Amino acid sequence: MGFWKDIGRGFSSHVDAIPFIFKNGLWVYFIYPILIGIFLFVVGLVSFFAVKEIIVDWAMDLMGLNDGGLDDLLGGWIKPIIAFVVGLVVKLVLFFVFNAIYKYIILIILSPVLALLSERVEEIKYGVKFPFEFNQFVKDVLRGILITIRNMFIEYGIILLCLLVIWIPVVGWIISILLYILSAYFVGFSMMDYTSERRRLKISQSVSFVRRRKGIAISNGFIFNILLLIPFIGISIGPVISVVAATLAATEAFDEEHQARQQQQRPV
Repeated sequence: MGFWKDIGRGFSSHVDAIPFIFKNGLWVYFIYPILIGIFLFVVGLVSFFAVKEIIVDWAMDLMGLNDGGLDDLLGGWIKPIIAFVVGLVVKLVLFFVFNAIYKYIILIILSPVLALLSERVEEIKYGVKFPFEFNQFVKDVLRGILITIRNMFIEYGIILLCLLVIWIPVVGWIISILLYILSAYFVGFSMMDYTSERRRLKISQSVSFVRRRKGIAISNGFIFNILLLIPFIGISIGPVISVVAATLAATEAFDEEHQARQQQQRPV
């Protein structure tokens, strides 16, 4: 019952996040992902074609088609065809790789902004003020990056293992669904950890908390992944909305667990 309640909370917190953002003037945080989105688009586009050309050139050299020997022997028509086929395959592979790590690149680059935003959400919600300490802020950002990288390696390590059986009919379909849920869980984990960090939880304690509240993590990451599918708009609004939603939901979960512990400690 708790799992499904948390699933609902993760979804409803996104509905609550939008008016919360505009009511409290947090819309300015949208500026950062917009600028980063433009930067990533330009850099990604340039890098994409540059890497593609390097790989295609290397493949042509490997097949002996750049020195003119084999190509001339076959009448000069084979090189354009091979170059087109290799280029197409390389584009598809690069597109898949970029999309696979895209969300984590965003979370890593935006880590300082998301840490500040999550803190601001809790300040507004509870009327408390977290004093700014530069050293602690740097630690929070580095932890956010560490958690994101950790989640990325675990997620894609599991995906690589699943590639051994994902081609099997029915089994492959089930695994594909489970992998999407897994992806959502790890993204939600990254969003929720900012709240754990402010409570000075160790990474192992944060892992334990998110496992107990995996419904929040899964639904939060699910919405974030869906938003990222919207060209440009997704990267502009997704990180801000999802980290606000994760903070609202996680703080409620922490409150519930705190109250439950207090009730257990009361003398009968």
